[in-house]
Amino acid sequence: MRHDDMIRVLGPIDLLAHGRPRSVGGRNARRLLGALVVGAGRSISIHQLQWSLWGDTPPRSATSSLQTYIARLRHRLGSETIERSDHCYRLVVERHQIDAIRLEDLLTGAPAPRDDPQRCLDICTEGLALWRGDPFGDFVDDEPFRLESARLGELRVSLNELALECELVLGRSDIVAAELESAVEEYPYRERLWYLLIDALASDGRRVEALRACSRLREVLAEAGLEPGERLTRVEQEILTDAPHEAERAQRDDGH
Repeated sequence: MRHDDMIRVLGPIDLLAHGRPRSVGGRNARRLLGALVVGAGRSISIHQLQWSLWGDTPPRSATSSLQTYIARLRHRLGSETIERSDHCYRLVVERHQIDAIRLEDLLTGAPAPRDDPQRCLDICTEGLALWRGDPFGDFVDDEPFRLESARLGELRVSLNELALECELVLGRSDIVAAELESAVEEYPYRERLWYLLIDALASDGRRVEALRACSRLREVLAEAGLEPGERLTRVEQEILTDAPHEAERAQRDDGH
């Protein structure tokens, strides 16, 4: 693989080569590459790879078929990209050459929104642009990929939350509020989104709507069998007294 080529699993599994998407082969070739990506950086046993391809009922030709698929992937990716050691195979590429790992690195390396909101927003935008659909494409719900798909989906939501928080810090509360309204409908049990929405509404001078959002959050928590903490009560009091929201934002940045 060239330095700027990328194996992509944040959508249908394929290869981005010379700036253009390229197929890595048929269904089994894509499943095999997906399994190697899930285990990127470590050796995966032949047995595990066969299970990823055929489940608990591999064909009699499983060993030779796996070798054929490995050979085809090496032809497309480069002979050095898949190493054989004992009874295992390992995908050997740079971290930035797998979009899912690139996404993790971007999220980990992003500065706190209040430290450098524009830089943080630029990183979030780059990360979100990596997505092209469900992780692993049509294999998203298949057993070998289900847990990793869920984890990557969580990263996507977290990245989107971070981007919205950056927009708030940059003073774009009027624009962000509408996006957050949709976000809390889609993810009603993510408290961070609710507090971002409340903050956006309050910062935009829409105190009545902010208090309604507080009430809706109480209802959501009650439905989940949870009691609202002191934070929600404090936020409501700040809105009622029209107190500055700087303290609340600072606590949010610290992860409280």
